[in-house]
Amino acid sequence: MKEDIENTSNSSKETRNVFIGAKVTPTQKEYIKSMATQCAMTISDYLLSCAYNFKPKVRLTKEEAALLQNLDDCRADLVKYTSALHGMSTKQRMAMFNQIPFMVNWLKELGNVAESVCQFLNTVKEKNKIPSNLKSEEE
Repeated sequence: MKEDIENTSNSSKETRNVFIGAKVTPTQKEYIKSMATQCAMTISDYLLSCAYNFKPKVRLTKEEAALLQNLDDCRADLVKYTSALHGMSTKQRMAMFNQIPFMVNWLKELGNVAESVCQFLNTVKEKNKIPSNLKSEEE
């Protein structure tokens, strides 16, 4: 997990080795620990991200990840159906659907849905990052 963490300093050779402490209640500690875990981050990375006004994304639960995998499988099926339809002759398509303009619009919409699903899946897969340079974010 440490190798996934971006360095927050200006120098790539500088390591985080200074400790900052804060007193919290046991409930607050558990909440912070829970939020860091949900975001797939260490407590230090989570708190540092929050200090830079970065709102880390909560990662998906196992159930949500399974649902997204199912959604991705549906997208793959849509791509297969689209390819099969493209492979048919015009006569076959007309016999199957009887309206070519309807089919063309339908295929365009399927393509848009597939693209939206892909974009969503790629967004969900992105890891949380700590902002690398506070000064450049303020400008």
